[in-house]
Amino acid sequence: MKKENLTNVHIVCMTKGGVGKSTFTSPLSTMLYLNNPEKKINIFELDDFNEAQKVKSSFINHQTLKLKSTEMIIDEVQYHSLSDSSLINIIDAGGGADTKIVLAKLKEIELKNSNYYLPLNTDIDQIKNIKDTINLILEFDKCANINLVLNKCKKMDKDVIEEQFLNIYGDPDFDVPCQLDNLKVNNIFFVPETNVFTLLKSHYKVALLDSYLSSKDLIENIVQYHQEWRQKGGVELFKANNKRLRFAKMVIKLIDDLEPIRKALL
Repeated sequence: MKKENLTNVHIVCMTKGGVGKSTFTSPLSTMLYLNNPEKKINIFELDDFNEAQKVKSSFINHQTLKLKSTEMIIDEVQYHSLSDSSLINIIDAGGGADTKIVLAKLKEIELKNSNYYLPLNTDIDQIKNIKDTINLILEFDKCANINLVLNKCKKMDKDVIEEQFLNIYGDPDFDVPCQLDNLKVNNIFFVPETNVFTLLKSHYKVALLDSYLSSKDLIENIVQYHQEWRQKGGVELFKANNKRLRFAKMVIKLIDDLEPIRKALL
């Protein structure tokens, strides 16, 4: 299927909780914005158990809603997918039964040609959840763009990733079969293990996109900023802002590691 036939709807889902679905919406929304800076991005987090996180963003509209709002939100998303190409909508479905409810609603309205992202970690038992989720999607969306997301990769190195995710790539030493031929996915994405996500969400309370843009500005203009810090506050302010610089470098490295995802989303 050609990419131009896909909708501007992106759905992060998995019939298993605790695999990093909400975490992945952060890099997903960032990469989508970097590819489409002229568009508005909405994130609808549908979950009865996650409390709303007050993460600030000047570029992304993030709403946390209860499952009872699913039908209303999906109707709105479908409307905008048909009538407004300037909007990108991301649906972050909760795990387990929550994902099944969201997919059932998408099936009811026959929302097709959408983009799906299925996060997982190294648990072998999650293969069944992945297959179940894929089958639920393909029941109503034969042309779906389905992407597997391997979360918390220890290193962004092919050999290390294959060894870490033996549930996907298998391990002949332990008679664990490779699942690549059994999974009907379009892409496999890799997300590194990093403290950046939790620091942004729970400590700084700033969206990854906003942090990246400010980090990029800081590093590109560091000579000017160093002069300002020395003039305004002396050594203590200089030391404090150097902490910002160190974190900025962590954010930039993360975005560099996610570059293959950005290119795949073009």
